[in-house]
Amino acid sequence: MKFLFCIKSVTTLGGGAERVFAEVANGLHDRGHSVSILTLDGSSASSFYPLSFAIKRHALKIRGLMPLPLFMLRRRIRQLAPDVVVAFMPSSYIPVAFALMGSGMPVFASEHNVPARYSGTPLKWTLLKSSSPFVKRFTAVSSQMRQLYPPAIRAKMDILPNPAEYSAVRRADVLGAESGRTLLAVGRLHPQKDHITLVQAFAEIATDFPEWTLKIFGDGGERAAIEAEVRRLNLSDRVRMPGTTPDISSEYSAAQLYVISSAYESYGLATVEALAHGLPAIGFRECAGTNELIRSGENGLLVDSEPTKVIALAAGLRQLMQDDQLRLRLSASANASRAGATLEDVLDKWETISLGSFSSAKLPRAALGNDA
Repeated sequence: MKFLFCIKSVTTLGGGAERVFAEVANGLHDRGHSVSILTLDGSSASSFYPLSFAIKRHALKIRGLMPLPLFMLRRRIRQLAPDVVVAFMPSSYIPVAFALMGSGMPVFASEHNVPARYSGTPLKWTLLKSSSPFVKRFTAVSSQMRQLYPPAIRAKMDILPNPAEYSAVRRADVLGAESGRTLLAVGRLHPQKDHITLVQAFAEIATDFPEWTLKIFGDGGERAAIEAEVRRLNLSDRVRMPGTTPDISSEYSAAQLYVISSAYESYGLATVEALAHGLPAIGFRECAGTNELIRSGENGLLVDSEPTKVIALAAGLRQLMQDDQLRLRLSASANASRAGATLEDVLDKWETISLGSFSSAKLPRAALGNDA
């Protein structure tokens, strides 16, 4: 089949959806499909996540949903003549869906967020729903996520997990050295991840655990606000924010505890990675995408939000940070929590969903085999 993968940008540092985008595009190419990529930010810069050199990249700068940019997008896609267009996230699938309406070209919208992600952007949510009639199929990373969408979208939403086949080269030493231990968080610096609550919770217990340092890996628009809160709480010597790293595995291996403070998740890839390294993980019980991965008392701890999120998280952190044997016990089963699909499973499903969008009379010639 001839796939065209669309995304706003492939240069986003450490984005989970961008990582899945690269893995799926590379995987389908390795299976013999024709795969090309169209980015909508106009940039030809290198991808943060490796993309096969054999995959041809195209760039088009699209701003807004006015007729002219949509016409340009439609023309470019029709020139590339794919069998299927796979667009990742609303920043690409909304303009692609509107641009291709009436063209007969199947559009697949790969969604990686729960609806709560759009609560602060009502216009984007309205556009998402308005573009949905022009989307052939949506994908969601979990059944829990799917259930949160409106019935009209849910009716054509397939469950397609993120590839979660992750094998750690080295397991974390969750005991660590008494002279220095690390509480690790990994994720975009975005309100969704609620790092402010994490920093405030750490401040509640920091003086009782002078050997512990909080390290937050990631970049994003919330950096200045988080750094300001760190300074306000006099934690500049206890909280580190190194940005992104291509060798995050070394950070998991060097840490003693993983924390995810997100208000919501679709599927926590960083949590999967942490558990794969044998790191016990702590997060909020009501957070979708976290409560599917952390089994409280088995591989980590889930806390409620009462009486406040800060107090509850601080209490949970205290319980795990003060008890070496508890962390050791939780670590023993942590990497058994690599729930989810292998990359091969995910590629199989992409092929099945894509072929299912055609009637037998309209199947791409390459899909019909030698008897076509």
